[in-house]
Amino acid sequence: MKKWILIIVGVILIGIIGIGIKINSDLNDVVEAFNSEHSLNESDLIILSDSISPNKKYKYYEYQFDKGGLGYSRVFWSVIENNKKENDLEKGLIPNGYKIIGWTKTNQLTLQKWKPYYEKNTTYELNNRADFNGIKINIEE
Repeated sequence: MKKWILIIVGVILIGIIGIGIKINSDLNDVVEAFNSEHSLNESDLIILSDSISPNKKYKYYEYQFDKGGLGYSRVFWSVIENNKKENDLEKGLIPNGYKIIGWTKTNQLTLQKWKPYYEKNTTYELNNRADFNGIKINIEE
């Protein structure tokens, strides 16, 4: 009789451990969805628009992440060098409070100030003479 009780308890414990491992891996997937990499190789990346500079040296991306059942992330803007080896969008991530509008004919990146809904008390200040990752920027009010 004691053998059967030990076997049943063992099977129940193995089942509980299996369920715990499954829950842990599911939670890791949720955490990974919230902490997505800003990379062109990211599987959940949705590119909303992109544009190459007039001199073809840089490219900007407007993108967000698909969070599955949780919906979509906020929109991000990034400008990186236009080459096949560069995939890291985080290097050129535009500061919160600004969004990319487009390029000027003189290869300046045009940004527009905007008030992010997710950071109400933070202010960011760039100016028209600023240089962002080697790119001259033009800020519209």
